[in-house]
This record gives sequence, C-alpha cells and structure tokens, in this order.
Amino acid sequence: MISPWSVLAGAVAAGGIALLVSELRPAAPDLGQALDRLHRTPSGGLSEDPQEAPRWFDRLGAGAIGLPGLRIPQRELALIGRTPARFMAHKLLFAVLGLLLPAYVSAMATLADSGLPLAVPFVVGPLLAGLFWFVPDGIVRGEAKEARTEYLHGIATYLELVALERAADCGPAEALRRAAAVGRGTVFRRIRDALERAATDRLPPWDGLDALSVELGLTPLQDVADIMRISGTDGAAVYDTLRARAKSLRGELLAEDLARANTDSERMVAPGSALTLLMTTLIVFPALYQMLNPS
Repeated sequence: MISPWSVLAGAVAAGGIALLVSELRPAAPDLGQALDRLHRTPSGGLSEDPQEAPRWFDRLGAGAIGLPGLRIPQRELALIGRTPARFMAHKLLFAVLGLLLPAYVSAMATLADSGLPLAVPFVVGPLLAGLFWFVPDGIVRGEAKEARTEYLHGIATYLELVALERAADCGPAEALRRAAAVGRGTVFRRIRDALERAATDRLPPWDGLDALSVELGLTPLQDVADIMRISGTDGAAVYDTLRARAKSLRGELLAEDLARANTDSERMVAPGSALTLLMTTLIVFPALYQMLNPS
C-alpha cells in the first residue's frame, strides 16, 4: 500500500516544479494592459508607478543593491522597464528557493521512510542557491534582447516619421515632437518622455535623445539625435539622410532575422534526421525480421 505521505510529497514536489517552470517561462502579454497602452499615454518611463509605495520585496531588493562584487545590468533593465530593486528581489527569491529545495526534498524523503543523508541539504543547498542566483540574469538578458529588437523597429519607424515631418517643412525640434506623438508603443512613449524632460530642462530635444540613447545603449537613437542636431544648428537638409539611415537600420534588422532563421533551420536538421531514421526503422524492421526468421 502506498503511504499517504509519499503521495503528498509527490504532489507538493510536482506543484513546486510546475511553479518554477511557470516562473521561468516568458509570461503571455496581458490583453487589458496592452489595449490600455494603445489608447492612453502613460506618464512614467518605467512600468512601475514612481508615486506608489514600494512593496516589501522591492524594499528588500533595494537593500541588497549594495552587495560587494554585484553587477546590475542597468541598460538591460532600462530596456525592459524594470527597476534594480525588483531585479535584486528576484535574485534573492531564486537564491532562497535553491537553498531550501534540498532541505524540502530531504524532509519529504524522510516522511516517505527513505531518508537522504543529512549532508545533502548542507552541501547541495548552497550550490543550488549559487546556481539559482544567476537565473534572473539570464532571464533579463533574454527579455532585453527581445526588447532591443522591438526598440530598433520602432526607431526605424521614428526615423521615417521624422523625415516626413521635415519634408512637410516642420522645424527640427517640432519634427521630433510631432513624430513621437504619432506612435503609441513603448518606444514612442520613451522618446516622448525624453523629449519632455529635455523641454523641462530647457535643452534642445536632441539632447534628450542623447540621454535616452546612453541609458538604453541604442546607437541608432544616437544617430537620430546627431542628424537632427546638424539640422538644428546648421539648417542642413536631412530628409535623404534620415531615409537612408532608416533603410540601413531595416536592412540590419532583416539580416539578423535571416541569420536567426538559418540558425533555427540548422537546429531542425538533427531532429528531422532522427525522425526519418526512426520511421525507416519502423517500416523496415518487420520485413527484415521475417527475412531473418522464416517460419
């Protein structure tokens, strides 16, 4: 007869593994929030409300920012709109999970009358904690890579819009503002915020784009600022320059997409070959068996 404690231990372990997998998987976008972003203009640059009181895990993460030898990916966090405090809270959460997981497994094994050595939680726990400590770094890098591609597509569109505004005889500063007001995505929202901050500080709008490009680490945005700075100071005609830079950026993005598609195609060769070999074996084996073992 199966012990009820064994069933309970298996159910709790399966629930913990399912929870961990769900946390590691990219979350599906919330339709309500997506529609809300399309129909309104948020005031802040980050997803968190700066007026909202920080939650307990944010306060815990903020206290851990000053740990020695810690490197916080500021640009990656800025791209995905996440605060360093939230990032540190995730790292602490994963480290605690790795530290407690062996102790939990050992306790469940003890309840199931198949105890593990006492040294397992004390040896495996710190190792898992150190391994899980770096899991949020990988998650942030993956999300930042996707966000960077989204930003580059948005900047290519922004270049085209600025060129059209300049062709309509708008001034350089006005062209930047009017083009940023057209879009409703995250990229245009961040650009609008940068232009508004520059206007508040009584700086030219291209200085705001400069600061945003440094914060996000996006060279094409720096190119927009440089081109419009030349137009604003020297009165140069930059329509063709803007269109050429947008075309070049789209070409770079297309090349990256083609390289990614080729890589994915190469990865499919081995599974396809294995599946073909398996099907061939299933088809040939009965006939070969009859030939080698005649009745």
